[in-house]
Amino acid sequence: MEYDFTFVISGVSVDDQTAVDALRDECDALLARAGGVDLLSMTGSGESAVEAAVTAVSAAQAAEPRLRIDRLDRDLVGVQEIAERTGRSRQNVSQWVAGTRKGEGAPFPMAEGTVGRSQAWLWSEVNEWLAVHELDDGAAYPTRAEMAEIDVAIANAVTLTFVWADAPEFQAGRKRVLKEFESKHIPGFMNYLSGLDRTTNEQGAHVLVIADESEPARGVMECVARYPHDVILVTTTDQFMAVVLSTRAPHRPTELLTVTGDATVREWLRLVQENPHAAFALDNAEQTEQELAPIQRRLAIAA
Repeated sequence: MEYDFTFVISGVSVDDQTAVDALRDECDALLARAGGVDLLSMTGSGESAVEAAVTAVSAAQAAEPRLRIDRLDRDLVGVQEIAERTGRSRQNVSQWVAGTRKGEGAPFPMAEGTVGRSQAWLWSEVNEWLAVHELDDGAAYPTRAEMAEIDVAIANAVTLTFVWADAPEFQAGRKRVLKEFESKHIPGFMNYLSGLDRTTNEQGAHVLVIADESEPARGVMECVARYPHDVILVTTTDQFMAVVLSTRAPHRPTELLTVTGDATVREWLRLVQENPHAAFALDNAEQTEQELAPIQRRLAIAA
């Protein structure tokens, strides 16, 4: 099921055209500002509103790694806003509130609170009431209880940042990997990552290197080696794969295997699977700007 969400965000704003374009193009999300608050509106799919929100947040952060989701916007509306959204007059809306029109069925929702001298309602509850009278906007929103769950999920969420090697010709393949990750593996993956602490950067985000199986292993290895901490390589070969890789020195003497300069990610990962305790280095490392530390698999994450 699809749900509409508006999040209060930080890290980027509507004045950042790069972020605006990335969020619009990658996940059909809209940046805006209202009352001095930066907002992100988008749609998420899931079996529940909470799952849909988590999926939407992950997709947005994949499109723009600088983005930070702070909380769900409650979208409070007064009589004037309800009138504008329904195309009715303020008098009509006041009559709904008072129960003198369209009084059959459930009463008009209780106000969420008062702003100045005016009452304000959750639009999600007003919209649900309007649906009975065929005046709703056709969108699905989280309930009050689901909103609270989503805020807790956001507060405790695992944050991800996605990176890739400098080979733009493989970006289409990486997008396919990322799409499978977001559509099939995010919930279980996020739970698993909550127990890892060596794959995070200085901002506390887990670093995921997204790779197409056919791109050169060399570029991906160089990308992994840029980080002083462990990272997670995510790709799809015969199946979806997620592997924790590290340039940290092994705890015991380890066999060192070389990877040829023309090897693909698929070929390298086959070596990794066949030699799970080995470390890997490029056989032409002297041609790089700086010598790369050997890379070792620390953990294979089940999809």
